[in-house]
Amino acid sequence: MDYREEIICKLAEKECKIISGRVIRRLQKMTDGMQSGDDTPLKNTWDEICVQVQSEESFFWKLYLAEIARIIASHVHKLDSHIKQAIWLQTDEGVSWECDHDNADMVYSSHDDIVEYIMDKFVLPAAADWSNERIEKYLDNE
Repeated sequence: MDYREEIICKLAEKECKIISGRVIRRLQKMTDGMQSGDDTPLKNTWDEICVQVQSEESFFWKLYLAEIARIIASHVHKLDSHIKQAIWLQTDEGVSWECDHDNADMVYSSHDDIVEYIMDKFVLPAAADWSNERIEKYLDNE
């Protein structure tokens, strides 16, 4: 990796971590429409997502993914184009494009690819590693 690629990679990673943190905080504030039931130790939507990533996806998993994507998309929409391009170049699609367009004057980017990348590489891995007493209690009682 040359210094340009490293700079772009670090810039993209920093922004993705910021967005991921914002998404997690937003999901932690969401308590309406929880699917785990009234007698659950889980307190918010983020807890529910963590449990499903760490254990078993519920019937409503696709709705959770759609909500995560919606929140990520709202943050990606606000990014400057050069930041979007830097993140997109980290995606599989961006890497492939870069291989085919070495000397391009302009970098393409895809909003949907960026959203999926942040979800798959930052938000869902954070859910896999996240733990608290509520999540542990829920998983122990499964």
